[in-house]
Amino acid sequence: MKKLSYLFAALLMSVTVFVSSCTDDGTETDPGPSLTLKGGAGYTSDDAVILIGSTVKVGVVGGKSSVSGNKLTRFKFIFTSNNIPTTLLDTTLNTDSFNWETEIEFNSIGTGRLSFELTDKGNMMTEKGFNITVQGPETKKWSNVELGSWNDAIGSFFSSSEGFTYTVTQTFNTPANQSKIDFLFFKGVTYQNTIASPDDADANTINDLKLSAWTNKNQTRFNPSSITAAQFDAIGANYQFPAFDLGQVSTKMDHLEPGDVFLFKTATNKVGLVKVISTYTKGDKMKIDVVMEK
Repeated sequence: MKKLSYLFAALLMSVTVFVSSCTDDGTETDPGPSLTLKGGAGYTSDDAVILIGSTVKVGVVGGKSSVSGNKLTRFKFIFTSNNIPTTLLDTTLNTDSFNWETEIEFNSIGTGRLSFELTDKGNMMTEKGFNITVQGPETKKWSNVELGSWNDAIGSFFSSSEGFTYTVTQTFNTPANQSKIDFLFFKGVTYQNTIASPDDADANTINDLKLSAWTNKNQTRFNPSSITAAQFDAIGANYQFPAFDLGQVSTKMDHLEPGDVFLFKTATNKVGLVKVISTYTKGDKMKIDVVMEK
């Protein structure tokens, strides 16, 4: 069984029209070939919502018309996105029955229609189909996270897996907490308001943070982003995060100001975005929102 792969270009809006005919002279109407979508465990045969990178298994069973008995002559498998159809399979037949299936992988977000067409020798065609909506990864969001200086009670260190902040005492005295920390905040003369990885060289020169004594320093990495604060706020329960650019990798984001948005990737390869809410005019503190892959 050949596995297909399809990449969305944009969203789809589609309408399916069903046409029927009848006669008034008592003659039985030819319904054309029969076509049934395979259902049950492992198959997708109705409208579905899936995560990006997922694979669905589809299949059909067809047969000649019960009235005309015309042989089947053609089968088409089509994907329609943004009202633009793309034929994934077009094969000729000369048979009374047809049994087919495949798997298709979806590698970008959007909505499209999978349709199946079966035609017979009398040019009668039967069509079945359904819509597939592909979403980005599920997200989790931490709002109004406050980060402080080394001697503040609110803590300098942030765990994205928990949404918690930790103080210098909590991370230095309890080494097990160090493995939870993805980034930290500091404010200095050179870099001003800064978010940094625990293994950032400059952060490790700040004696009060005691990073030099840590036994576990997660290697979080950062990228700049063109995403606006408004776009960040619009992120919902599912989101396709920007690709992480290895050419712009940094161990810290410095000179941060309110409204800045940047990308991060944790040591466990979870990608997320940070939006700076406030850098405060008094005290070495910062307030941020964080959204990331669940």
